[in-house]
Amino acid sequence: MKPALPILILVPHAGRTVPEELAGYEILGDFDLFFESDACADVLFNFGEKTIARIDSPVSRVFVDLDRHHLMISPRTDDGVVKKLTGSGRPIYPPGIFPDEIAINNLLMRYYHGFHRAIEKIIETGRVKLILDCHTMMAVGPRHAADPERPRPLVTVSNMVMNEGSSVKTCPDEAARGLLESMKKSLGAEEWTVGEPFALNSPPFASHIMLRHGRGKIPLLRFSVSRGLYINDRYFRHDDLSVNSVRMLDLRRRLWEGIERFYRRHF
Repeated sequence: MKPALPILILVPHAGRTVPEELAGYEILGDFDLFFESDACADVLFNFGEKTIARIDSPVSRVFVDLDRHHLMISPRTDDGVVKKLTGSGRPIYPPGIFPDEIAINNLLMRYYHGFHRAIEKIIETGRVKLILDCHTMMAVGPRHAADPERPRPLVTVSNMVMNEGSSVKTCPDEAARGLLESMKKSLGAEEWTVGEPFALNSPPFASHIMLRHGRGKIPLLRFSVSRGLYINDRYFRHDDLSVNSVRMLDLRRRLWEGIERFYRRHF
């Protein structure tokens, strides 16, 4: 077996669980939680012992969004760490119901701060040479996004994020383009988009993870894969929200081949 590559894999949005502190207060079903998550990211980016570490969370992002600043809370924003509405605009709680300040603090202590501290502790070991912040994205931009109703790429690699009007770079452009080129070799034959299939920093994504963990010495890339590759009429069943397992394993294999090829060339 090859030794693990010194890559830290982050999967912040794959969870579909309701925190026990909020169980029974939400008005979302399994269908909502599936499509509001980075559906199947837990499978696609589960590279096992091929990387030195992987950090994820079982909790749905609609309850605790690990990729938002902990002070971004309603009514300051509709897309904060604790939300009132889903990304599609559906209410998460009944009218008049929303976690109070004590409940929010408890949620952050239990689910949010531990995630970010775990990242920092692994970075402090000095073993990590690259951080990949891994996501799956809707095939078409949702209404609240920077690209509403526009077809999205099969793969977006991001090394740039905005912070108070200024751009922050989390990895050299050469490496970002290198990962994108490697993914073209892995997924170039796929045709599950009518748009540009491979893109750098497009669409743009808000990312607290990039801002918090991508400004140090370790390069960080946000790696976003379209759900159109597997949530479609060929591979997805709506009745039980299941995806063809053979398809998922094949995609994971090709994603890893692209990551490994990129890493050995650029690091």
